[in-house]
Amino acid sequence: MRKEGQRFFLTLLVVSTGLILLMFAFFFKGKEIAIFTFQKFVINKAFVALLPREYTLEEAERIRKRVYTFYDDARTGAVEDKAVLQVSLRIQAIMADDKMTHEEVLSLTDMIAERTPTSR
Repeated sequence: MRKEGQRFFLTLLVVSTGLILLMFAFFFKGKEIAIFTFQKFVINKAFVALLPREYTLEEAERIRKRVYTFYDDARTGAVEDKAVLQVSLRIQAIMADDKMTHEEVLSLTDMIAERTPTSR
């Protein structure tokens, strides 16, 4: 019975240590982790898939690259956190109905241009 108690205690110790380390990682690297996942899963996958069908591959790639670059700039600190939040919320609102219009894409790219220190 005593061996089981020791194993249980050691398991709890290992799990709690892992959770504490994960919390530290999110505390110190949370912004980078959030931007990375947003770029890889939202921008590269869902966002591109919802672009209007009339866009050519070159146009879609140009828009994807512009949004992706905005988040790269945010990772380096060139874009304020407030601007990143505003653009992210705008992207979520645009994608909420599972379709995008040309006007929504234009408004998003304009918003990004306004919030980026040097327009590209």
